Amino acid sequence: MSSQKLWIDFQLCNRHRDICGRFRQYSAGAMCLKMRNLARSACMVFVVLVAAPTAWAKSIVTSAVDDREHRYMVLENGLQVLLIHDAKADKAAAALDVYTGSADNPADRAGLAHFLEHMLFLGTEKYPDPDEYQAFISANGGGHNAYTAIDNTNYFFDVRADALEPALDRFAQFFVAPLFTPEYVTRERNAVHSEYSARIKDDMRRSFDALREIVNPAHPAAQFSVGSLETLADRDQDAVRDDLLDFYRTHYSSDNMALVVLGKESLDELEAMVKPRFSQVPKRQLQVPRAAQPLFKPGRLPLQLSVKPVKELRSLSLIFPVPLLQPHYRQKPVEYIANLLGHEGEGSVLAVLKEKGWAESLSAGSGFDDRYSSSVMINIRLTQAGWQHYQEVVGLFFEGVKKLTQKGVKGWRYREQSQLAELSFQYQEKQDPQRTVSFLASQLQQYPSAEVYQAGYIYEDFDKSLIKQYLAKLTPDNLLLIATAPEVKTNKVSQYYQTPYQVASLEEVSWSVPDNLVNQLSLPGRNEFVPKKLRLLSGDAAAADAKPQQQTYQDTDLWFQLDTSYGVPKGTVLIRTLLPSVTENVTQAAQLALYVRMVEESLNAFTYPATLAGLHFSLSANTRGLDIQLGGYSEKQTLLLKKIVAQLNDFDALQPEFERIKAQVMRGWRNAQKRPPYNQLFSELSVVMFAPQWSRDQKLAALEQVSVADMKAFVENLFEGGTARVLVYGNFQASDGQEVATVIEQLLTPQTQNRLAKAQVVKLDNAADWRWLTVDHPDQALVGYLQGRDDSLAEQARTMLLQQVLSADFFNQLRTQQQLGYIVFATPVAYKNVPGTAFVVQSPQASIVDIHTSMATFLAQFKIGSEQDLEQHKQALLVDLLQEPKNLSEQAGLYWDDILKEHWDFDRRDAMVKAISAITLAEFKAYYQDAVVDNPRWFWLAAGESDDRPDLDAWVSDLVEFKSSAEVYSYP
Repeated sequence: MSSQKLWIDFQLCNRHRDICGRFRQYSAGAMCLKMRNLARSACMVFVVLVAAPTAWAKSIVTSAVDDREHRYMVLENGLQVLLIHDAKADKAAAALDVYTGSADNPADRAGLAHFLEHMLFLGTEKYPDPDEYQAFISANGGGHNAYTAIDNTNYFFDVRADALEPALDRFAQFFVAPLFTPEYVTRERNAVHSEYSARIKDDMRRSFDALREIVNPAHPAAQFSVGSLETLADRDQDAVRDDLLDFYRTHYSSDNMALVVLGKESLDELEAMVKPRFSQVPKRQLQVPRAAQPLFKPGRLPLQLSVKPVKELRSLSLIFPVPLLQPHYRQKPVEYIANLLGHEGEGSVLAVLKEKGWAESLSAGSGFDDRYSSSVMINIRLTQAGWQHYQEVVGLFFEGVKKLTQKGVKGWRYREQSQLAELSFQYQEKQDPQRTVSFLASQLQQYPSAEVYQAGYIYEDFDKSLIKQYLAKLTPDNLLLIATAPEVKTNKVSQYYQTPYQVASLEEVSWSVPDNLVNQLSLPGRNEFVPKKLRLLSGDAAAADAKPQQQTYQDTDLWFQLDTSYGVPKGTVLIRTLLPSVTENVTQAAQLALYVRMVEESLNAFTYPATLAGLHFSLSANTRGLDIQLGGYSEKQTLLLKKIVAQLNDFDALQPEFERIKAQVMRGWRNAQKRPPYNQLFSELSVVMFAPQWSRDQKLAALEQVSVADMKAFVENLFEGGTARVLVYGNFQASDGQEVATVIEQLLTPQTQNRLAKAQVVKLDNAADWRWLTVDHPDQALVGYLQGRDDSLAEQARTMLLQQVLSADFFNQLRTQQQLGYIVFATPVAYKNVPGTAFVVQSPQASIVDIHTSMATFLAQFKIGSEQDLEQHKQALLVDLLQEPKNLSEQAGLYWDDILKEHWDFDRRDAMVKAISAITLAEFKAYYQDAVVDNPRWFWLAAGESDDRPDLDAWVSDLVEFKSSAEVYSYP
């Protein structure tokens, strides 16, 4: 897989995000299109000239389908500002990026920049209440967050559109007059430490901690950026608050900040909001160091860093320091290289390794890429057999580099990449406002203001010599090889994450590889999936009141709608098959998961060029069948669907990969047991509450016994008696929808008897049962699932309002005030039509009993506010429900959610709005007293190490018996 930027979960790139726990939670039932290898979609080059002819006006290159207006200016204090007027905005948003980050931490204060990010949320001179900002944003239907990277720190929020000005007033004070209240400095250190502790078992962070100890000490990668109680402790004559104040004064200056504000107000009105507030930000005329620092000292490479992981994984990361990339963002030499080295089609390095049974995936792109240094990184996920031959794997990669250098640097290839990038840019749709402003604010720190949207898509000219200069850095003597596997030998342990590792020189390694493998390598040809006839179809189905129309076939219900209102030649095809053959026992569920993965794998070489050309697909197993999703340019989606269906019907072609894919799936299930405790509890909650549903442990045990013959028999009967629901939406003709339905009909095998098991949700009573998970993690976690009293629309509305009213206070009390842990939130959890709320805490120091007591006390003492307070919360909730979809995929998701919930008039949102609007204060207080205080329907899930389990009488040890004896909600 190639990418413009190889994104890594921790700090191996300049956009490592230490995301704080102040995040908005979204419904577990919300539709998320999990398209495979989501490609960037973008827009036609279009210059928006600002109407006001001022001296500071600059043009912003945006989309031809982007109907927003833009204005860029620089305030007198040097603060960059980009204003975006969106007359259709339901949500307003703003972000401020500060060009300082973890690289600027004092040598003796690891994590200080990150700690400062936390502290800015906790009170200012104008708004001293530490919960003021959080409460205001939540009460106005918004969310907020921040991240600290190597180069920059980024703060962002969104709110309902008419609350932008007061939100900006609060937000601006972060950068004008924060308090750094001593009490909260002391408390918030615990939150930073909890964040560190919560991810102590994260293999990416552990690997980076080992890497941190061998890189150039002058490079930011040598730092521990998160922080802990130890690094942020008060010392003799050195209080951490004093260091915070000093860091703020010496690194936060208006002239190293960029602000982006998006709202429905006119540009003049937005400017009037921004100028008086952000002109107050002090200009300190700081000199932010820009000197490049090599990742490794001269002569240090080549090296191998061997790391022992927590999870069962085997991988190679090949890192090559290269000259700074940012000056060449118009030529994109590394993007060109990564596109070819990361190719997954026939003849690619990955395809040859897969054929040999040595690798599962390969990705290529830039790794470290900041103002200090740049690098190229290749990540290869190995099989167990591949680990035994990892030196040959590396050798084959170098042979791929040689072939690319000798024969692959061609103008036509560059032009093809440029064409695909231009198409992506040409058809970019609007995205989430909060994400948009955060991204643009960081872009303003790196690129000319006119190119903040466009910079990532520019391929200005083919520079063969420049590309070869970067290829010349991909050599064995310039290599850091990070080899990760349970089998590695180690002799050291890293300081912060206790990672076992070892370092060795690679100077004597030859990286030999058999000729028969080298001879299989070839460069990709021209991409046949590059769209040729992108055009918007004509029709009147894009009217504002248009909805998908239903057509019924023998076993398939099709909903079709032509919609070109978003101005893009794209479409979405969503298919859910319901298959009786996978609902009877855990073995069938495990076999389905394996088969889906086998089919995806078999299609990879064929479909990879399609993903590069903006056409995506995914397959996934659901509890009663499988889902197929297609997206991107609509031109060739039916062709891709036919290929998928043909592969679903051809098990014989998949048999050679059975053992490899089976091992891969089983390893993934074992590794899921190493996730953070609260993540594991959410998975367990689904097993407790829903049927047919089995745990990963159950599926793991079942799949262990499955043979090739078993799989062949399973697949032969897989689609017997199946039915399907299909949505074809976007730039499609009616005949396209009919063709999709016909293809799916051919997949299904009719059967007169309906054997499909009903979906069932456990109906809780007042027993308040508990379930325990033993986990290998120092933290303890508790998830309290509070189920609604029934599955009516009215109860769903009341539960949604409960979550809106409680969430900010729950976070403030248990996270900010009590400092129980970094991970604290309340979130919706819906199973079918049954509403519920999960209250979550993961803590490094509090016991399960203490966490439970804090939760129970909070809920018992919580007071419903006034009529005015409730109305504000209702309006905040309605803003979310009434938001107009910003792009075609969001609209498809709304339609699909209604189809699956059998609201085939597509009126569920309207009905929910009416139900929420009708809730009175007296009714809500009575509901709270009954559903939360007097007669709550709880199920508690707790996780910790084995000796942490509290002594309670309510533990559910036999889950089968619990579910079989419970009352249930039943759905067809």
